Amino acid sequence: MYYILERELKKKKITREMLAKELDISTSTVSCKLNGKNEFTLSECKHILDYLKFNGDIKELFQNA
Repeated sequence: MYYILERELKKKKITREMLAKELDISTSTVSCKLNGKNEFTLSECKHILDYLKFNGDIKELFQNA
């Protein structure tokens, strides 16, 4: 699970549905990726980093705990 990514989504009040729409993928796919069943692509990671306007680096945002 991506705890920092989940924290940032909650902090910015971005739902899984909103993230799915932004990435043009299904909500169930986003859920699988957030739960660690599938991996985000590099382009999805970069898109999320920009979408969240995250101040850290991509490695930090997608750190798996």
